Amino acid sequence: MKKIALITNGQARYMTHEWLHGYRRYISDHNSDIDLYIFHCFGNFSQDQSYNVGEYNIFRLPRLSDFDGILLDLALIPDHELKEEVIIRARRASVPVISFLDKVPDLYFSGIDNYHAICTLMEHLITEHGCTKLNYVGGIIGNQENQQRFLAYKDTLKKHGIAFEPDRIYELNYEVETGLKAFTVFQERRLLPEAFVCANDNIAAGVCLAAQDAGYSVPGDFLVTGFDNTTKSINFYPPITTVEFSKAHIMYNALGLLADVWNGTAKSSQVFSPTRCIYRESSGCTSLFPADPGKYVSSQIMAEVRQGDMLNWMMDLDRFLLDCTSFTELAEHLHTWLSTHGCGNLSLLMNPDIFLLEKIDALAEIPDDLYLDFGYPKQMTVVYPCSGNEAGELDLSTGKLLPEVSESDIPNVYFFVPVHFRKREIGYLVLENCDYLLTHQFLFETLNTFRTSIEALYGKLILQKKNRQLSQLYIHDSLTGLYNRMAYEKLALPVFNQYMKSKKPVGIMFIDADHLKYINDTFGHDMGNLAISSIASVIRQHCPANSVSMRYGGDEFVCVIPDYDQTQMQKLKQNLLDSLATLSRNSRMAFPIEASIGFVVADDSVFSLNDYINLADEKMYAEKKERKATRQ
Repeated sequence: MKKIALITNGQARYMTHEWLHGYRRYISDHNSDIDLYIFHCFGNFSQDQSYNVGEYNIFRLPRLSDFDGILLDLALIPDHELKEEVIIRARRASVPVISFLDKVPDLYFSGIDNYHAICTLMEHLITEHGCTKLNYVGGIIGNQENQQRFLAYKDTLKKHGIAFEPDRIYELNYEVETGLKAFTVFQERRLLPEAFVCANDNIAAGVCLAAQDAGYSVPGDFLVTGFDNTTKSINFYPPITTVEFSKAHIMYNALGLLADVWNGTAKSSQVFSPTRCIYRESSGCTSLFPADPGKYVSSQIMAEVRQGDMLNWMMDLDRFLLDCTSFTELAEHLHTWLSTHGCGNLSLLMNPDIFLLEKIDALAEIPDDLYLDFGYPKQMTVVYPCSGNEAGELDLSTGKLLPEVSESDIPNVYFFVPVHFRKREIGYLVLENCDYLLTHQFLFETLNTFRTSIEALYGKLILQKKNRQLSQLYIHDSLTGLYNRMAYEKLALPVFNQYMKSKKPVGIMFIDADHLKYINDTFGHDMGNLAISSIASVIRQHCPANSVSMRYGGDEFVCVIPDYDQTQMQKLKQNLLDSLATLSRNSRMAFPIEASIGFVVADDSVFSLNDYINLADEKMYAEKKERKATRQ
């Protein structure tokens, strides 16, 4: 099975689903064994450039040399440095690379002849309608399609001896707003033309709307042309003269060209899909195939139904994801949800540091500069699907982008999209054969809902972590590092009750520092604190990890030790005394570091933890009294 990569950027919140249709048709017609890996983003949607950076990062995920061919759809990316970065990486892959719509030196090309199409429209406006004042309203400055369309406009003016006037040019983007703004600008310049030549149908619709709002009529006062033959153009009033072409056909041709390159039979590095000028009322013509009002109304009703379905779907999905308590659960819920709409397998891979938030209650702080906004870490955590209780790891340096998947005789489409918090990389999501989402343009809203849920869960986990850290600070003694007396209710009592309920013994030890008043009065409180912290260090060294060791008072310590019997407690006591003696000898202090220790073994739930602590305290006091008498 061959595999090809398609790197593509959406237009606003819409995905170019025609690429997928062209692929499916080619695979069906030629019975080809080709998997399609789509690396998609919505990088020109937001006004927040940090968000866009996070979207575009998905382009850096694949190791392109692992593919048999590469398809580039970069026409709508305004960032020239990013486009050049992608093109350079594609060239270095040493596999056939085909650029859609934009011609790139040394790369194969599949697209249309924008220049010829606009020349044909211009000829029609000039020769058929006698226009001599024509304004050009373009898309993204620097976009190659826009440049070719503008060049055709300019050259046709020259061909007919019409002076080119730079003030009759306005370029912004490919949205309706460009047409609205352009009309206002030309009106302010007093350069309203006989015809507006627009780079696409959205812009043409904007010009028509602005003209109507200003009291003009189209085509009565101006002629207007567009490009793309979208549904908008035929059903708009007036219907818009435009240029028709098929992006599905461009994909189909590209796959045919790839096959020829693989087979060594390619006769050209370029393949063009046909274009056709469709003349309608916006340019003063009569539509040969006018819109069917009934069909349009039906399509609008269905569009409203789908829009309503999508809104309801997103609300339900949001509720469905709201109560998830882990990233794995989020992905599992999303997969369950998408499966009802024909989507195949789903994979979620995340930055290991982010995923660990749900695994470690007191994770150390990670500096912001360790998070990536350029590329992906070498190791990714496979959050979903997962086998067993532990998430797996995927080494991206091997070229693998997916967890283990079963071999399939049927070509598949793997759709890769970024998961990020603005420009900070979090991971990526892979959807398999999600045609329904793409065709009905549910993708953006679905991903947005999922990302919002991930960010909400991330915030919740961070808050839990901070609360845990605050709680730990609240129950810890800053001098000794042991728990303080606040841990009695939170930790010691629950441990005691648990073991009493299961009829297992609990050792209770009471430790009191000796000579502390003498040390404080003679050598100062700093030395007294040193004696206390020294005793605490010995307690930490010898008490089991599951015990609760507390600084119970100024110079008093209590240790609650689960599942310890009399023999173990006696041995622990002796170890503590021996270590203190060794520490005292080696410290070269002017005073001894000593402590009195008493203990009991709790084995009867009739008595409370406090009762047992008092008993241990009494034994400690008796020992202290005995030792004092011995010294005298």
